[in-house]
Amino acid sequence: MAVQEKSSEVKDYKRHLRELRKSYIEATPKQRLHIACQRIGQTESGPNMLVSFVSAVEGFARSLVMHQDAKVKANLSVVYPKYRNMGPMELVELYLQNKIAVNGIYFFGEKVWEKFKYAIDYRNLLAHECTYLGQDMYPDLIDACNEILRKLAELEKLQLRPHM
Repeated sequence: MAVQEKSSEVKDYKRHLRELRKSYIEATPKQRLHIACQRIGQTESGPNMLVSFVSAVEGFARSLVMHQDAKVKANLSVVYPKYRNMGPMELVELYLQNKIAVNGIYFFGEKVWEKFKYAIDYRNLLAHECTYLGQDMYPDLIDACNEILRKLAELEKLQLRPHM
């Protein structure tokens, strides 16, 4: 899955995040409960997939940096606390710096890296507010996460499963 962007439609993720957060801050408890129940019942929906994709990159990157640091399996538990609270971008950047001495923008490209940053922001909103985004928001953000996951796996000479 390559990251694609329609040239006629440039998304303003920052504005959209701000507006979405405002609408959910102002929603009634009844409205919020209704949305939360919908999300719980739709495990294959856009919000759940975006949360899963960002978390997949985060978990994989954490494992990569832990294995760079620990060198042997017995030391993984010792180094885990150092990386436990690091976010996805920080983990990916640390891994890339240690592995090939480059940053995320250079390795993934500016557009993918920027969309990944927004995917993280949306993931945090989706996870903490149990909400939805417009259906047009998910594909580009999920594609960016998938691209990062794919390129990290390739760098480690690992293969993603065919459905990825």
